[in-house]
Amino acid sequence: MKSKNTLPDWLMLWLWRALLGEIYPNIRAIAASFSEDKELRVRFYLDRPPIEFDYESLADIVGLVLSNASSNEDIRSVKEECEYSTITQGELNALGGLVYARREYEI
Repeated sequence: MKSKNTLPDWLMLWLWRALLGEIYPNIRAIAASFSEDKELRVRFYLDRPPIEFDYESLADIVGLVLSNASSNEDIRSVKEECEYSTITQGELNALGGLVYARREYEI
């Protein structure tokens, strides 16, 4: 989580809305970025190697985000990524910002 959130407010709202009911226990964090070229990148950080279900879930979320767009001028392209990671959340590449992070701590 080394970077400051650079996602537009409208995109954060679209992502949060798309995530409702879509978070499952294996997702550690979800990062996103949005470039000047209007490319959206969404990355799942998982606590295990990705399986087909993860890619399908990510595609569903991106589809919900894109359903908010009024034209292809809002978002021109999308990159969907699933990554297994055991590093601490503070060390994850947050891209343009984290849109979800599960609570991780030891008791």
